[in-house]
Amino acid sequence: MVRHRLLLALMTATVLLTAAARVPAEGAYPPGVPDLTDHDVQDGLVVLAISLLDGDPHFPVLVLAGSGGGLPRYLLVVVDTRSGKDAWSLQEDHPILFMVFSSSTELRGAYLDEGFAANGKASGHFSGAGPEAVERLVGELRDGHRRARRLVVESNGCETVPHAGGTGWHHPSS
Repeated sequence: MVRHRLLLALMTATVLLTAAARVPAEGAYPPGVPDLTDHDVQDGLVVLAISLLDGDPHFPVLVLAGSGGGLPRYLLVVVDTRSGKDAWSLQEDHPILFMVFSSSTELRGAYLDEGFAANGKASGHFSGAGPEAVERLVGELRDGHRRARRLVVESNGCETVPHAGGTGWHHPSS
């Protein structure tokens, strides 16, 4: 009986520790980047513009302005929306690049998803760089985007039909 309880306790501890170890990596944001899935954070940000990375509708680029409360003055976010759904959302899709600005001319930091840079797939792990390394990070973003486009072509056998543009936190297609 004691052996059974000890075994059950060890199995429970293993499951809890394994689950706890995975949680921070999933959906974690780099230092200085607010949690864009938090509704209070969303209330403090205004969408200034939405564009597309290299014209690719699967990679919207958001320019956001913070209204104080510890938020960055400006935040540029590139999102990987290749989830197969007809809409994208910051609640479900993966940001792959953050550029955090203290003012309209002062870049505080840039963060690129390491998995996206390496193989075109978001990993949730970011490498950061200061203003001096942004050119390198943008080059890595470009290379990761090229890999991602090849993945789409390879998995579908042809180019995919893009989902349409729009605005807001949840982006419905038309």
